Amino acid sequence: MWIYTAHEKSNGVDLMRDYGKVHTSFWASETIRGLDGDAKLLALYLLSSPHTNLAGAFRLPDAYACDDLSWTPERLHNCFGTLSDAGFIVRDPTTLWLWISKWHEWNRPENPNMRKAVIRLVDGIPSTVSFKKEIQALWSEKEISSETVSEPLRNTPSPSPSPSPSPSPSLEPGKGQSLPCQDGTEFVFPADVLDGYRAAYPRVDLPTEFAKMRAWLVSNPERGKTRKGIAKFANTWLGKATPSAAAPTVRKRKMLGEGSSTNYGDAA
Repeated sequence: MWIYTAHEKSNGVDLMRDYGKVHTSFWASETIRGLDGDAKLLALYLLSSPHTNLAGAFRLPDAYACDDLSWTPERLHNCFGTLSDAGFIVRDPTTLWLWISKWHEWNRPENPNMRKAVIRLVDGIPSTVSFKKEIQALWSEKEISSETVSEPLRNTPSPSPSPSPSPSPSLEPGKGQSLPCQDGTEFVFPADVLDGYRAAYPRVDLPTEFAKMRAWLVSNPERGKTRKGIAKFANTWLGKATPSAAAPTVRKRKMLGEGSSTNYGDAA
């Protein structure tokens, strides 16, 4: 059982968690298995720390994390870089805000009040935070309220199925999608390349992943990509992306003759 305690504030309701939820698939995740010991510990800390909120986006000054982990700032920064490169977090070093990028996939709100609280938390993120628009798109009231949520017993969360994500207008067949490059220009992906991504990664939510890629590139300008390398970056990112929870099961895919099973364990 997971218990959440609500505290009223002048700018709305802020939910502080008494317990953090970590899925067992965390340890089987390809992303986590590829990390060193320090990075795994930091990832686990971010999922369960007292600073984490229901939106998975929060301000985390270095001093807080260093004190909790008994780490030096250098050790912390090295691990932030590792988790950022792995796509586990997006961090704005100027405002010190941090976003666990796949939080919304594995921590669905359990009731309407919690959904409203998440929206208030997201809306309360300062406009100066580089990834605010991306996380607002993911935690929009329209997207969250469209989920089918059954009536759970009190204090007994029940998992609910997620609908297939609505296609983004920017990723409709024949339309382009762009990402910022190191030189400040935008690289527009040709329609045939996007069609190739859809065919190669049919279980991946392309609009969501492109939003994450843009947030990562904006937040990590020192690791920006050239126009020549941006397509390779996108393909590598999509290859590591978590399959959509609403995608067809392995059994259904076999019935359709789509081949053998795939590893879907990359949770964050």
